[in-house]
Amino acid sequence: MDDEASPPGDGRATPESRVLAVPAADPTQALGYFHGVRLACETDPFDVHQDLSAGVDGFVLIDARQAAAYREESVPGARSIPHADLTDELLSALDPAPLYVTYGWGPACNGGTRAAAKLAAAGFRVKEMIGGLEYWKRQSYPTTTNTTTRGR
Repeated sequence: MDDEASPPGDGRATPESRVLAVPAADPTQALGYFHGVRLACETDPFDVHQDLSAGVDGFVLIDARQAAAYREESVPGARSIPHADLTDELLSALDPAPLYVTYGWGPACNGGTRAAAKLAAAGFRVKEMIGGLEYWKRQSYPTTTNTTTRGR
């Protein structure tokens, strides 16, 4: 069977659209979602790398994976705070001023999401670096292993 849509009037049924099955949001709703929700809660490896390279202050990068994974390889400048270790005691010791940016292994890891949720619940400003360490490395950005920097 032909997967292409039939030209109008040829007698064949037009396939149902999975994309169009749910109507798109109106532009005002879409703007509120993409700018007011997604971009307010997420950042990406490119933006984090640019800010770290430029020496931008005002945010703390948190590697939310297990400490052993952090020691094996991490983003330079990241602080190891495994999401499971974000206890009330540890949260009370954090500086409330900066924005916290969390990350995990990659899209199939919710460690960064869990850490971001705990930080937000405790009243901290937070964003998650989407893609995590996996997408950081896909951009060939440097990583740190113990005290050695790898990559560019």
